[in-house]
Amino acid sequence: MKIGFIGLGNMGSGMAANLLDYCKSQGDELLVLDLNQTVVEQFIANGASAGESVKNIAQQCEVIFTSLPSSVQVNQVAFGEDGILENALTGATWFETSTNELAEWEKVREAAPEDMTLIDAPVTGGSEGAAAGTLTMLLGVEEDTLAKFAPMLDAFTKKAVRMGPAGAGYVTKLSQLHLNYLVAMGIGEALMMGAKADLDLNVLHNVLQNSCAQSYVVDNYIPKVLDGSYDRSFALGLATKDMRLITELGSHLGIDMTLANSVYDNYKVATDKYGAEVPHLSVLKLIEEQSDQLLRT
Repeated sequence: MKIGFIGLGNMGSGMAANLLDYCKSQGDELLVLDLNQTVVEQFIANGASAGESVKNIAQQCEVIFTSLPSSVQVNQVAFGEDGILENALTGATWFETSTNELAEWEKVREAAPEDMTLIDAPVTGGSEGAAAGTLTMLLGVEEDTLAKFAPMLDAFTKKAVRMGPAGAGYVTKLSQLHLNYLVAMGIGEALMMGAKADLDLNVLHNVLQNSCAQSYVVDNYIPKVLDGSYDRSFALGLATKDMRLITELGSHLGIDMTLANSVYDNYKVATDKYGAEVPHLSVLKLIEEQSDQLLRT
């Protein structure tokens, strides 16, 4: 079997590396494609094949995975005479693992050949989880289809969860991200209360970890605020894009997203002020500047 992987960024490279090991063990071939040719060459040196183009991958691969920044790039690889939909093999399956817009993905699904299976399959667990093969995949898929591909997905996930029919994976991922960004903003205010009261912020962090406030965000983000790195594994512009998707989904579903709208406003201000490429926790610089106090140990 030939499997294609398009998008070898922070998340995609880890997933594809584990998938390559699976292919080697199964006698399958992995074709990879990315704008960064250096990363592609590293995969080729380790046994993958050059995908060369979206069209070439679509014409050769029974299964395709994509890991891309936004719906813009997903649509670029999907549509057109050189895109996946126009060139897909009969009966091909496409796992789309990005954080995508539900409405845009529905347009892709509507344009797909009837014999093709398109699965929204966003992942959570960070770049470290992608590298370790411990991601959680959230799927909008039927049970029998998931069972068919379970061994392949086990190659780079710790858990592949069927959330419901098509679209359910994206909704789940945005729900999870909603809480992630709410808590990220919250830790800035919580730490600032401690800093202004002259608490030892490392001790405060330990207390938060061993209280009802404990979470992945508290465990992993606070140290990256206290050391001034603001977590370089993810960009502020991408976080702001995620918040836009969250607020748009809430509007689409008729939900009053008061908290999400407030957080989104902060992310937009921070992106305008600091740039889209800075670490995502740079949003907390707004709190530091407003309070005239750095959160440092």
